Amino acid sequence: MKVKLFKAQNMAEAMAQVKQDLGRDAVILHTRRFKKGGFLGFFGKDMVEVMAAVDSATASISQNKHQINSSAINTDATKMTALQFEMSNMRKTMEQILCQIPKNDEQSSPLMDLLIKNDIDPVIAANLIKGLPAEKTIAGSDESIVRKLLADRIINYLKKVDGIKISPSRRKTVALIGPTGVGKTTTIAKLAANFALKEGYKVALITADTYRIAAVEQLRIYGDIIGVPIDIVYSPDELKAALYRHNDKHLVLIDTAGRSPSNQDQLAELQELLAVDSEIEIHLVLSTTTKYKDALEIVNKFMVCSPQKFLFTKVDEASNLGTVFNLLYHFPTALSYITTGQSVPDDIELASSAKLANMILRD
Repeated sequence: MKVKLFKAQNMAEAMAQVKQDLGRDAVILHTRRFKKGGFLGFFGKDMVEVMAAVDSATASISQNKHQINSSAINTDATKMTALQFEMSNMRKTMEQILCQIPKNDEQSSPLMDLLIKNDIDPVIAANLIKGLPAEKTIAGSDESIVRKLLADRIINYLKKVDGIKISPSRRKTVALIGPTGVGKTTTIAKLAANFALKEGYKVALITADTYRIAAVEQLRIYGDIIGVPIDIVYSPDELKAALYRHNDKHLVLIDTAGRSPSNQDQLAELQELLAVDSEIEIHLVLSTTTKYKDALEIVNKFMVCSPQKFLFTKVDEASNLGTVFNLLYHFPTALSYITTGQSVPDDIELASSAKLANMILRD
């Protein structure tokens, strides 16, 4: 077996070297990225290292394949199976050897470990720490300096914070959309209570969540306690009429039924409902307890409704906020509010990029 190490400026160049030197049958055993040159971790040049191997017999066949009759190569399936088995064993042996090689500083970065522990996607984590100086290069080994640099990078992705802004001379209409169970109805009540009781605005509630009788009754009770009117609508035309009746309000909040991201018909109904007024501000409500893969699917499917802002609930129940950052990394959408409990109206606040960054980096 022939094993060789290749170094290049990028993966494409490295793979071209592997192909040219070892042929198309080469097996990639290990890859890593590293920096060449620079000073104290700065200004280094990004490089790629690839370890590849090829069986001597396979390499010989690959180099002379244009001179050999193709029918002769395929005459003995048993020999080919034996060769594949041998290559598999050789690869396992090389992997065992590589496991004994000490990891480099970049691979064992405490910051990388911290990000991954907090459910930051590994690819995103690698991009976040790319170019940061290694902790041990900082004078006095003060890791807080590098951590502050990382926090600043995270804040940069979370800096678009925009709550509900009301003009005294014009009605503001806000709709909350999202899957079932994320807390839309309770969040609507919190917003209504804050704007009506604490800030003194004229507020109205509209619910289109007629699939759950309990949700209608829950919002009706909140409306009675807060002292704001509530309308129940079953169609886009009824929503249009309700909005017209509340044209004198400062803020109208619309509660929509939870929709399954995999149900295209339900999403189409939601689109039709929201289309009655192009000025409806749409907040996509997401739970921080949702797994990243599921949350990614939810956002992708609900994007047909063109949400302008993300609102995250159940922050108090989440073990970490990796999902929040992963989503905002892929979808650079404005943040509006976060909720931290069930208490109405207290457990809701305007999102803070600095606070979220600290929560994302918590040990």
